[in-house]
Amino acid sequence: MINSTRFVAVLLLAMLLPAPLTPKSAVAAGNVILRVPGGQIDVTPPAEPMKIPRDKLLNWVQSSAETVAQYYGHFPVRHLTLTVRSGGRSGVHHGVTYPKDGGLILITVGENTEPAELSADWVLIHEMFHLGFPSLAENHHWLEEGLSTYLEPVARAQAGRMPAAEVWKQFILDMPKGEPKAGDKGLDNTPTWGRTYWGGAMFCMMADIRIRERTHNRKGLQDALRAIVNGGGVISHDWDIRKALATGDRGTGTDVLQSLYSEMAGNPSPVDLEQLWRKLGMELRDGSVRFDDAAPEAAIRQAITATNGKSISPRMNANDANRGLKTMD
Repeated sequence: MINSTRFVAVLLLAMLLPAPLTPKSAVAAGNVILRVPGGQIDVTPPAEPMKIPRDKLLNWVQSSAETVAQYYGHFPVRHLTLTVRSGGRSGVHHGVTYPKDGGLILITVGENTEPAELSADWVLIHEMFHLGFPSLAENHHWLEEGLSTYLEPVARAQAGRMPAAEVWKQFILDMPKGEPKAGDKGLDNTPTWGRTYWGGAMFCMMADIRIRERTHNRKGLQDALRAIVNGGGVISHDWDIRKALATGDRGTGTDVLQSLYSEMAGNPSPVDLEQLWRKLGMELRDGSVRFDDAAPEAAIRQAITATNGKSISPRMNANDANRGLKTMD
């Protein structure tokens, strides 16, 4: 028998709950569930009043997740818990990702953040890319951070959300921060900020270029990382680095990741970036990147940031002047 008093109370409660914000979302237990290809995100918005409307905050999460899903072919984990906290400073900051419950991200958004700041944000995408790689030993932290640092702007360009010229401008300006300095003992043994983030990003960029050279531009780092994710290599699983690199190499039919690791893990291995930029056909002049499509490897540069099919949101310029100051985990 149905308890009529309880039935009426439940009915009234259901009527008071907010309606779904988009066809891809649902509300459950005060949180919002966003669905993306291959997974869902359980979002806890800030409890405090925010200048930015709630729907724009959720659209930012949806857009970031779709960018990552497009890069891998699907979202790297089936379920992500995302807690958005309010902070006093405007903008997005203090992002951190954990393997707990298959994936947990904590991120702070300033209470006076404007919509344009969310549109230009790179922090959440950086954190979401951590989900799509296995947890490694501490001395390989550079690869985890380097991947997110390199992939974030590349994926945004592929999704039509960042101009390719802006991606390469950032790399020209920031990659030198990853070069070895005096006393460097290789990526595995030099846990400085520059070598962890930008040294790791340099490894990833070089891997992408070498894979494309070896496969006549038919495959790239993206294929290696998809093979790792599809093989179960996500943040909730602890892997040895050699297993991760071997799995990625099988995805491209090369040994690029393993051979590059042998070069850079225990040795300084500086990269002649100026020569590399010329080979890719670009230079920074008067604050803008100029492309030379007749350069020997211009096609590789174009393929790395090429838009993958139809853009899933309008292209936008990102004000990322402070990308090099990132400090998140």
